[in-house]
Amino acid sequence: MALLAGTSGCLLLLAALASLGHALNRRRLPTTSADAALVFGTGLLWKAQARIATAAHLFHQGRVHYLIVSGGVVVPGTTLTEASFFRDALVARGVPDERILLEAQATNTAENAIYALPIIQAHQFKRVVLIMSDFEGLRAHLTAKRAWEGHGLTIYDYHAPSLGHWDSWTWWLSGEGWRLSWYTVSRLFRYGLWRYVL
Repeated sequence: MALLAGTSGCLLLLAALASLGHALNRRRLPTTSADAALVFGTGLLWKAQARIATAAHLFHQGRVHYLIVSGGVVVPGTTLTEASFFRDALVARGVPDERILLEAQATNTAENAIYALPIIQAHQFKRVVLIMSDFEGLRAHLTAKRAWEGHGLTIYDYHAPSLGHWDSWTWWLSGEGWRLSWYTVSRLFRYGLWRYVL
């Protein structure tokens, strides 16, 4: 009986850990094409490469019509802002320059959403897909929901995989997985984002 209870407890713990991973990696695409995708800036190359690949994939699949690349921080080792770095990489992947809109002021996730809003409004976009790293998906969604509240926008999520760094199912098996998950969860509380879940 004790063995059965211990096994059940372990299974419940594993289910809870996997559930947290999937909650953080919020994913929802529209059934038809969205107006644009907002690509959140980052100075980490592995994150940038994953977000660029995801954005290019969505564009070439016809899932979004425009890409908004956001970030005003200079990418280490370059003279380019995150937005310019992303634009150049997307053009190299065959995305037409005229379909890429730059937001080059933001220095953090909240500013990515805040400073992208005037671009969204100027182009009369109504349906926007968010592209962030997978473990930061829920954080990106709640940040955008707060920043765009009352503007009639529908938010979708298709976050970039963090291959070799984090996975929804197995994040709890590595120290890096724990660090990345804690980084995100702590900021959900620190920035008061939990109240935007519902």
